[in-house]
Amino acid sequence: MLGAWMRSYCHVAPYFFLGIFCLILAGCGHIKSYVADVPEKEQITQDFDSRGASLNSLVGFVSESGYGRSWPPEKWGLEELMYVGLYFSPRLDVARKNRELSEISAQLSALGMRQKVQVATEYHSREVNGQEPWGVGFAVDLPFFSKKKREALSQKSLFYLDGAALELSQEIWLLHSSLRNNLFRLAANDAKRKLYVQKVKLAEELDELIEARFSHGFAGREALDKRRFELGLFRELELNLEIERLEIVYSMAGLIGMSATDFQKLNLETPDFDQTYAMEALDFKSAALHNRIDLQKSLVDFGIADVELKLALIKQYPQISIVPGYFWDQGDNIWNFALGLVLPNHADAFVLQAEASRSLKHLKVKEKQINILSEVDQNHATVLSTQESFQQSRLNLRRAHHMFAGSERGFSAGDISRVELYDARLNYLQIAERFIDNKFTYFSAFAELEDSCQTPLVFKYRVPMDINKQ
Repeated sequence: MLGAWMRSYCHVAPYFFLGIFCLILAGCGHIKSYVADVPEKEQITQDFDSRGASLNSLVGFVSESGYGRSWPPEKWGLEELMYVGLYFSPRLDVARKNRELSEISAQLSALGMRQKVQVATEYHSREVNGQEPWGVGFAVDLPFFSKKKREALSQKSLFYLDGAALELSQEIWLLHSSLRNNLFRLAANDAKRKLYVQKVKLAEELDELIEARFSHGFAGREALDKRRFELGLFRELELNLEIERLEIVYSMAGLIGMSATDFQKLNLETPDFDQTYAMEALDFKSAALHNRIDLQKSLVDFGIADVELKLALIKQYPQISIVPGYFWDQGDNIWNFALGLVLPNHADAFVLQAEASRSLKHLKVKEKQINILSEVDQNHATVLSTQESFQQSRLNLRRAHHMFAGSERGFSAGDISRVELYDARLNYLQIAERFIDNKFTYFSAFAELEDSCQTPLVFKYRVPMDINKQ
């Protein structure tokens, strides 16, 4: 009776312990199942087309991000467009996901410090003395990690996290820079389109006047053709400005992840061009060295290379581990103890490779810093020169206005004809167009200096560098 029970127990026990073992494995960690995530073109298009109507839903996001005024705003400046871009921009969504992947890489870099648990099972279906032999046990691999190796692996993990955060911050600054430049272009475009409305109107009236003179024999065909060519040229340039305006609008809409139809409904606030900036009060080089994200990223790359060198130096020594274990064999308790020794394999070559890599990263940091300092010097000098040109252009515009006022007085006194008055007006508008071009050149140069420092100089507001969508 007892022998039959033992045979039954010995037959069932392996499956019982195997079931317990499976339950233990299931409880050791979170086992995830596959979840489909197929991009749906229709849903993506629907979300994109409805973003204009969902601007009100950003109230919580912008308030938590530090925006202190009412939302949605009546006028949309760079700061307001930035918050919409932070929420909707697909480029920033990709950057955020890359940061998540880097955080996972940081976690994986620390896995080398974890111990390994090995489970051993043994079962024989062949009966011995009426029983089926079986057994179960485990062994724990306990490697010896030096304090330096633990510190190196921890540093490597932190560098991965820093690099991911810097990548996202760089994308946010690029969004700021692109929106700012397009606002400058849009302001210049609006000003020039207003001028060309006047130019076309004056050219049309001049064409009518010269045609009337031609019909009465007071003007030749050449003069009439010249006026009509001038009118056609103004109309062509006016159309080109409208094409440029549409290009700017579509570009800005794409930057913040909105449709152009919804974007054109926004009341944009373009920058004020009637100001200059004091250049001496700012230390641009210090600001650049402190804020340039690409320089910080090169330092992170150097830090990772330095950690890799430390790990390569540690691998020159044998890796020692102890492996205690236990095995239960049908009532027999068997304790095991093993000593593991892994000898270094081509360690010198890996050290040389790591040293060369660190040296290369060091030179790249030096190259990046020198290039940044040179870039700041060049952009600073460009701003100063374009500022002088801008101020001279403003003076020329005032003189041209004074000259046109004299032409108006001469026309009122009957000293000049209406054709001469309109020509004087066209000359004044031409000087005004040059003034717009010069001030756009000045502000573009200042924007380049701002980018070389990665510090807001033109638009005084806090540029968020690390904001997650809530």
